[in-house]
Amino acid sequence: MNVFKALRIPDLFSLLNAFFGLLAILAAGAGSPYVPVIFVFLSAAADGLDGLVARRFGSGVLGANLDSLADLISFGVAPAVLFLGIFGGPWPAVLVALAYLTCGILRLARFNVSKSSSYFEGLPITAAGIAAAASVLADRQIFTLLLMLVLAAFMASSVPFPKIRDPRVIGAFAVVLAASTSLVMLQRDAGCALMLLAITTYLSSPVVVPYLRRKR
Repeated sequence: MNVFKALRIPDLFSLLNAFFGLLAILAAGAGSPYVPVIFVFLSAAADGLDGLVARRFGSGVLGANLDSLADLISFGVAPAVLFLGIFGGPWPAVLVALAYLTCGILRLARFNVSKSSSYFEGLPITAAGIAAAASVLADRQIFTLLLMLVLAAFMASSVPFPKIRDPRVIGAFAVVLAASTSLVMLQRDAGCALMLLAITTYLSSPVVVPYLRRKR
């Protein structure tokens, strides 16, 4: 198989996702968390466009695996490297980063063999990566450490998280992502708070969504 001929338009956004993820990793060693967090947010935007374009035009034979590989770089490796780069590498932090990365890898492997099309089994690594990266801006090592453990547990869990298909919800998250990125570019911690609020809302969805459906 000629991999270049097998590429489709959605795959280009997956590659863009991976490129931003690599830039986030490279920028993590510079000392300031703002630039790598921006690249993680840009990776999330590329990942979202990948899904939208794939649903509109269809995906190729490389699609699912290419998307998972890109997600591993941007939302698995990059947040772990950013966490260690900003807060240093004492052994508790290294263990947390390894736990986070391990659960992210397992989450993606399960996703690639999952048959469910109505929900995600476990927290999507994209949401986990955004939250982990954004939390670094709070400059509270213990907070980020505990959050990464929680995110790792949710990724490895079997808790069902909804697949967002509603264009209004997708549009709202796109606005939040754009606003958060703009605020982070201005080096304002409001970008961190806004994104963490959005991810916290999604984290609550396994409880809130079924409750609202029962109320109808």
